[in-house]
Amino acid sequence: MQDHSPSKNSGDKPRFDFTYFRPIGRIALIFFVGLSFYLFVSTLILLLLTKPDREVKVPDVVGKQFADVCNGLVRKGFRPEIRFQDVYDITGGTILSQYPEAGEIVYEGGAIKLQVSRGALYVDVPNLTGIELPFAVNKLRNLHSHNRSVSLAAGAITYIPSDKTGENIVLDQSPKAGEKVTPDRRINILVSAGKIEGDMLMPGITGQSIDLCLDLLLSKGLSIDEEVVETGLSERSGLVEGQKPEKDAAIQRGGSVRLKVSYYKPIELLYRAYERVQYDISKGDDPGLYEAYVEDDSPRRIAYSRVMRPGDKMDFVFHRNGNARVYILYNKKKIKTLRFDAGEF
Repeated sequence: MQDHSPSKNSGDKPRFDFTYFRPIGRIALIFFVGLSFYLFVSTLILLLLTKPDREVKVPDVVGKQFADVCNGLVRKGFRPEIRFQDVYDITGGTILSQYPEAGEIVYEGGAIKLQVSRGALYVDVPNLTGIELPFAVNKLRNLHSHNRSVSLAAGAITYIPSDKTGENIVLDQSPKAGEKVTPDRRINILVSAGKIEGDMLMPGITGQSIDLCLDLLLSKGLSIDEEVVETGLSERSGLVEGQKPEKDAAIQRGGSVRLKVSYYKPIELLYRAYERVQYDISKGDDPGLYEAYVEDDSPRRIAYSRVMRPGDKMDFVFHRNGNARVYILYNKKKIKTLRFDAGEF
């Protein structure tokens, strides 16, 4: 019988069976798709997390006090980095240079490098005793040291009665005249309120700043009603334009004074400016003593005090030095807080 089984030396090649590898192919395909999806999602997350911050314009702060602009820089998204330079003819804390330069466009969150003066610029305290308070304050603002103009700020202004010295005349000061102080030192002033009992005469305050004569009137026990009138002249803001009673009219404690006070609404926020407060006494409130106190970079001070009834309106002007808080009090209890922010630079 003839054997027809295939010979080992036959020229026919054996066929390869892929059946065994089909599951592996599926696994590879699933792995490839999963890896692609993972890379896509990872790239998307990376782009979202590393997207650039918004662009901001670098402000010009050279020549300004670092303390005045620091908060504004942080609010704009900058990280201030300062380096001090010892100088003796520039007020300490003055920004001498900056990087990046003003006007450059950078990403929010970046650093702004500032070179800040650190020195011992001393000013001789002028003699203020014997002159009227407005002239004393102006004298402090116009001083000279090392051939440059400098200013000192008035600190606490305290009124005391005096039968011998006319009202609004400086009686004493601290630090004393001739002492050397740095420009950040405030000068406390003691002022004569004149006669505050019995028959008194109304002082002439027309033309003066309301913040410089308010305490004088309050020390005489007078109730002050302000008629605020808007003006288009910034230099008139805060000035008393008219008064009733007139100068030298007879007054007594418990009497009332009506003042016409100018107010200029600033177009832009400034570090120092006059502000206007308007507050309505609700018809549901009780009558009583309503007051307003101001807290800012100057000593805490009263800006309004008057007995009022439901339906009355509190309307007055005060001088702000930096960011300010105005506290409205009813019979010495705080009932409202108003906020007035300074400009950023």
